[in-house]
Amino acid sequence: MKSILRRLRDRVFAGLARQQDLDRLYGQISGLLQIQNAMQGKSVLRPMRGWAISPDAMAWLLADLQERKSSTVIEFGSGQSTVVLASYLQNRNGGRLISVEHDPEYLAHIQRQTAACGLSDRIQFFHAPLKQAGDNIQCPSYDLDVLPDVAIDLALVDGPPISNGIFTRLKPLQWAVRHLKPGGVVFLDDSAREVEQACLKQLKTEHPALRIVPRTAEKGLVELRLD
Repeated sequence: MKSILRRLRDRVFAGLARQQDLDRLYGQISGLLQIQNAMQGKSVLRPMRGWAISPDAMAWLLADLQERKSSTVIEFGSGQSTVVLASYLQNRNGGRLISVEHDPEYLAHIQRQTAACGLSDRIQFFHAPLKQAGDNIQCPSYDLDVLPDVAIDLALVDGPPISNGIFTRLKPLQWAVRHLKPGGVVFLDDSAREVEQACLKQLKTEHPALRIVPRTAEKGLVELRLD
């Protein structure tokens, strides 16, 4: 009986154990890379994945940006993506980054980190508190009235947190699509979740010509383009 239970336990938890091992391996490799960056005088990132954007998703954004010059980029949800995007724009692209965050304490934290990396001149930060939407979708999201009326080349929607409601990311998605330059793109992180899929479905009804292109990433990623 004990052997049967042991085999059952191993079968049930085998995948979990492998995932834990992979997470530990990722953490060690990531930490080593950041140590090397520090020793070479480069910016040091805090851990990615989890609630932060994953490296495989960020690679899609950077691959798109390398085909553009002097881009205007906006991200909804500050974080380690702020450091990566601003560094790339400063060193390769020549553009500027608009970073939108609802949490003032976390915003100040990222501002200190980017300042320490010498990136402050490349970023325009906006504190956008959460407020109830003024339409039929009763779900708090960013107060987008604080943002400038600017055309963008690339947007990353990675906030607000889904704990605020199913359609909390719909407002930044709508804003980003409306402000796209010709040939521009919106990236939605965490697109594998049902919450993001609901936002995409609603957005598609508003913009039938919107092209939704899935990309391979740990938590799901889609590109949104208006042809």
